[in-house]
This record gives sequence, C-alpha cells and structure tokens, in this order.
Amino acid sequence: MTEPAPRILIVEDEPAIRHGLVELFRSQGYALEVAEDGHAALARLACAQFDLVLLDIMLPGVDGLGVLRQTRARGDLVPVLVLTARGAEADIVAGLDAGADDYVTKPFGIRELLARARGLLRRARPAPASPSFRVGDALVDLARLTITWPGGQLELTAREGLILDFLRARPGVGVTREELLTQVWGYHDGTVRTRTVDVHILQLRGKLRQLPGGDDWIGTVRGRGYRWDAR
Repeated sequence: MTEPAPRILIVEDEPAIRHGLVELFRSQGYALEVAEDGHAALARLACAQFDLVLLDIMLPGVDGLGVLRQTRARGDLVPVLVLTARGAEADIVAGLDAGADDYVTKPFGIRELLARARGLLRRARPAPASPSFRVGDALVDLARLTITWPGGQLELTAREGLILDFLRARPGVGVTREELLTQVWGYHDGTVRTRTVDVHILQLRGKLRQLPGGDDWIGTVRGRGYRWDAR
C-alpha cells in the first residue's frame, strides 16, 4: 500500500513567490494547501494536520511570528520552515524563539529549499531517546519540553529538546555541526550552507543561563562544534 504524500501548507502573501513554491513542491509529489495571510494560515492549521509548513514572516493581518506563537501555544509541533527576506540575526533568532525549526532567507536556491524541507519532513515527529533525565537538581522533560529546578522552569522548542538529547547521549564527545544537521535536522548532506545550528545553540544557551549551572551544559569545541559538558 502506497503511503500518502506529505501534506505541506504554504503561507506566502506574494503571488509570484507563492505560485513558484506551489509549482516546485507539486512537481516533487507533495500534497499542498495554500494560505495568503496569517489569519487563513491559522484557520487551516486549526482544522487540518500538516507534515510541514512553509511560512513567510512578513504577512498581512497576523504576521509569521504571530502564526508561530499561536500554533505552538496550541501544542501543535508541526515542523515549520520560515521564509524571510530579513537577514539580520535578531530577526532569525526571533523566528526560532517563536518555534520555527529552520529558516531560509530570500532569495533562496531551489536545491537548498528542497533539502531543508526534506530534512524537516524526515524529522517531522521525532521521538526522544529518553523521555526525561536529570542534571543535578534540574529535570529535563523531553515529552513536555520543559526544564524544571527548585524555584524555576523554562520551556524548550521541539528542536532544542532534540539537540539536548543528542548531545547528552555523547557526553564529552565533540559533535560537529554536520553531524547535528544530519542526525537532528535530518539532512542527507551535512555540508548544506546554513547557520541554523549555531543560531539554535545560541538560543538554547540563552535559556540554560536561567538555571543554576546551565552555562556549563553545552561546551564549544574549537574547530569542530559542540559538546555535552553537564555533570
């Protein structure tokens, strides 16, 4: 029995770009739905399940960040690939912090966009190796995507939970960005040009600073990548 084609929701207000995305992903055999603004996107996400969302940030009505925040607040962990013309790191970080899994900046190449989409589709519903673990007094709950400790709690994105789980399973071992791209993001080619790993780690470290000793959880291995240093 043939598996159904992955369902993708394309949220883009510019007709030319929207048409191009529809033609591109339809040619790859995906099932598509389209939303032209944030309100339409939220309506579709509320009544149907998708395997991936391609989401423009600059939208009329509710912008892309608003769509992301409301979607995640409902507990929907559908993978979201943000499309943005903004190249500033602060804007990219804002998208990831709102719950995006990855991003591409316009103008983007067709091969790069398809590679990012396939990677997220392969990791659409990842299951953590362990549902929870402790680091000192802190409890990391990968099912609820929270870290709690006496006197505090913080929330993780699904991608941040996967990063923590992957690094923790390799204590003291330097993990390259390429390994993270293939094993956590699901890309076939870990050499794809993207800073998404570094930006996600930056965001995750910022959250971990809220808890005692959190600065020591993720170390940097010069010239290689990152390492789990928590004890």
